Amino acid sequence: MTCASPGSRSTSSTCRPRPRGASASSPHSLPISDMPRRRTSPRPRWPARGWSGTWCWQPAWSAPNSSMACSTRSDWPGSRSPHPQRPVTDDARVVGPPKAMSRIVVVGASLAGHRAALALRGLGYDGELVVVGGEQHRPYDRFPLSKAYLTRLVDRAGLALEDTPADVVWRLGEHATRLDLAGRRVILGDRTVLRFDGLVVASGARPRDVDLVEGVQGAFVMRTLEDAEAFRSSLESRARRVVVVGGGLIGAEVAAHAVAQGHHTTMVDPSDLPTARAVGRPVAEHLRHLHEVAGVHLRHRTRMRTLDVRAGAVVGVVLEDGSRLPADVVMMATGTTPNVEWLRGSGLLVSGGLQCGPTLHARGSDRVVGAGDVVRAPQALLGGESSRVEHWASTLAHADLAGANLLAGPGQAQPLTALPTFGTTIHGARVRAVGFPQVADRSRVVWGAVEAGQALVALARGSQVVAVVSLAAHEHLPCLVDQLSPGRPLDDVVGPS
Repeated sequence: MTCASPGSRSTSSTCRPRPRGASASSPHSLPISDMPRRRTSPRPRWPARGWSGTWCWQPAWSAPNSSMACSTRSDWPGSRSPHPQRPVTDDARVVGPPKAMSRIVVVGASLAGHRAALALRGLGYDGELVVVGGEQHRPYDRFPLSKAYLTRLVDRAGLALEDTPADVVWRLGEHATRLDLAGRRVILGDRTVLRFDGLVVASGARPRDVDLVEGVQGAFVMRTLEDAEAFRSSLESRARRVVVVGGGLIGAEVAAHAVAQGHHTTMVDPSDLPTARAVGRPVAEHLRHLHEVAGVHLRHRTRMRTLDVRAGAVVGVVLEDGSRLPADVVMMATGTTPNVEWLRGSGLLVSGGLQCGPTLHARGSDRVVGAGDVVRAPQALLGGESSRVEHWASTLAHADLAGANLLAGPGQAQPLTALPTFGTTIHGARVRAVGFPQVADRSRVVWGAVEAGQALVALARGSQVVAVVSLAAHEHLPCLVDQLSPGRPLDDVVGPS
């Protein structure tokens, strides 16, 4: 498979087209398997169907030692979830500022916090390392919760994260409530004070409507292991009337699962096309068709006004026009809010998330870095515009880079260049995306046909490409990934020949 170029009949063996401005002798003209990387382990090829291993995306226009987004997912995103590979090898160890840091505190014990601790130890940091997390569980993978965990293809053991970082003080079931930046202190809910020389903010995000469903039988959000188990149990007893509020990825995944289990399922979404912000309009239109064929009732261009609750249990959803949808089960999938309350008043900027610079150092302190869903950072592909990204591979890239840059210090820190990546399977349709579909306002199918269920789509904001999406064609997606360079016109993107 090759990538064609306009007016070319070349049959080059390379899977990816050379970026504009790259010479024939540039490393970017090499096949993907021969591209240089900053790790010593072999670089895997793009996963074929049934493949299970690790793949990484690093833009061809990024610096050779800049961050990569890595995944170890198998071909189907709902399968047993990925476990982070060890992020650092001996040739990438950092020597320098870590000697000045006798204690590093990581606030957040989910994937970002776990990966950051793993990265710090892998980079040679041998000081005290404390990880604070609000859940009682050791870090686990949330990715399958709205997918294979609901269908019992993955059990609790399958959510466990491997490669536990060595010599870590875990403070689980505890919350950070305040940051004293000047005094370098994190204050916990029980008034325990943790002093630090370096701080990783990985406190994540929470569902926007978590307070709304609190104490209401039959009303759920999807974030924690307990959330997933309670929702799954509610669907396994008998046929239910299920209302999913929100048409993003989690809403679409949950609706697809509920209707497949034989439940009367309705999706409520304020947009004119559910999942369009997540995957672009062409693929979203295909998913809408699959929803309708499967029996999901779509109520778009409307919002939920309130839950109808009687005797402590949900019995329906009231829409903004006053109409009512009867419901036994309601899943609120309306997005998330970054957990930054504990940072307010500290001197750090926290509007829309922890505001970070290109190196993931928090704006306001060189001793604080951010990783994961809580971070709002500049994105090179968007011309430096800041964005908060909530994807699994992005969390790994953040944590690797944040750990390295905290140790290296701002003078030697590297900028974030890893592109957001995610995948999902909805009604059997396998979707992969790279970039920023949420900002796109134009699209072009560059290969295949969406209506046939197999296509590659380029998405743009104005004339500049900002994302690429595959529909049942992820083996061809590498041909588009390296064309995601800042300023590239949408019309210049070419698909495989």
